[in-house]
Amino acid sequence: MGSNERTNKEPIMDFQDSNFPVSQTMTALEQRQQLLSHHVRLLARKMSHALFVFGATGGLGKSKIILETLGEVGIEPVLINSHITPLALYSTLFTHRDDEVIFFDDVDSMFSNMAHLGLLRSALWGNPRVVTYGSSQMPDNLPQSFEFTSRCIFAANVLPMKNDAFKAVLSRCDQFELSATNLEVIEMMRTIAANGFQGVTLDEAESVIDFIEQHAEDRQLSLRLLGPSLRKLKYARDENIDWRPMIKSQLQSLGRKQVATKRLDNKSVDAKVLRDAVRKHPDSVGDQQEYWCGKTGKSRASFYRVLSRHRSEAEAG
Repeated sequence: MGSNERTNKEPIMDFQDSNFPVSQTMTALEQRQQLLSHHVRLLARKMSHALFVFGATGGLGKSKIILETLGEVGIEPVLINSHITPLALYSTLFTHRDDEVIFFDDVDSMFSNMAHLGLLRSALWGNPRVVTYGSSQMPDNLPQSFEFTSRCIFAANVLPMKNDAFKAVLSRCDQFELSATNLEVIEMMRTIAANGFQGVTLDEAESVIDFIEQHAEDRQLSLRLLGPSLRKLKYARDENIDWRPMIKSQLQSLGRKQVATKRLDNKSVDAKVLRDAVRKHPDSVGDQQEYWCGKTGKSRASFYRVLSRHRSEAEAG
C-alpha cells in the first residue's frame, strides 16, 4: 500500500539567515525552479490536471519546489512516496477522486507496470475521466468504476521512454524537465551558502564549494552534497583534522555523468570576466565586483580572491 504521508521531506540542508550578502540575481537553476513553480501554480488553479516533472540529476529541488508552491497556495497534497500496488493505486485514486492534488514522488516502479499505466491513462484523459478496475481481490467498499476529477503531479528521475504505454501516460501530462550542469549546481551552491550555515563562516563555505568544484571531475553533482560537506568541515574543525579527504571520499562515491563532458577551466573563465569588469569599470572596484558576481554567480569573497590573484600575477609579470 502506498504511503499517504502529507509531510515534507527532510530539507536538503539546514541553512539559516545571517548577515552574509545575498545575490539579487537569480542563478540559472533558480530560474528553472521558478518556472517549475509556475507550472505547479497552473495545476493548482485547475488550468491543468496533470504535471510530470523529471530530470536525470537528482537533488535539484523538484520535490521541495512542488511542495512549497502547493503550500503557498493553500493546497495540502496527498503524498505517495513509496511502492504502491495496482489495487492500492486504484483505492487511492478512488479515495481522493474529488478535486484533490495527488503527488507521486519518485514512485518509479509505477511507470513500467502495465496495470499501473492503464489506471493512470484513464485517470488523466477523457471527458469525464472514468477509472475502471476489475479484480477478484476488490474490497466490497470499492466500486468497479468511478469518475476522477482530481489532479496529479509526478516527479521522477528516469523515464522508461521505450515503453509505449508510459508514453501514452506522459502525453496526457504537462511536462517539465529540471536539470542542471555541474557549473550551474556550483553556482547555486554559492547562492545558498551566502545565506549562511550554522557554525560555518562564508569564507569556509566558499572554500568547501571551491574544493567540490575543483574535484568534481566527471561526477554528477547535486545540491544534496552541500549540507553534508559543510557538516564534515565542522566535524573536522572540531577534531583538528583536515576536512578535505572526508569530502573527497564523498565526491568519489557519486555517480558519473551519463555523457562525459570536457572540464571547463574555471580559473580562466573567472579571469576573463574580471578583465571585462576592469575594462568596463576601471575606476570602481565596487562596480567591478558587482559586474563579476553578476556574470559568474559567485560570491563577493570569490571576487576578491580572484582579484588578489590577478594583482599578484600582474606584479610578478
